[in-house]
Amino acid sequence: MKRKICLVLTLVLVMFALSACGKADSGKKADDGSSQPQSTEKVEEKKVSGIINRMGDYLMLLTGDGEYQVMDYGKGVSVDGFAEGDSVEITYTGELGVDGAAPVITAISKVK
Repeated sequence: MKRKICLVLTLVLVMFALSACGKADSGKKADDGSSQPQSTEKVEEKKVSGIINRMGDYLMLLTGDGEYQVMDYGKGVSVDGFAEGDSVEITYTGELGVDGAAPVITAISKVK
């Protein structure tokens, strides 16, 4: 008899635990699906000129100061028509030279 009571109580606890998880998940489904925090702040864009040293999953730029900067591509930025060795002006967000946080390219144009 004690086994049956323990079994029933265990099942009841499991049902409560599962229903609590279901409620937490339903709150997440109501979210709009964007994982990025929404901010009304304007992100400051900066410009830097240099020569494209390497292109791939990221862009490595040799600046006029003789320093190499690794930069990520922003959404919608295409480097079609650019090649290593091209002089470019890059508009970016973020900070140059900060370890662990590569600046993000928002626009790129050739310099003649």
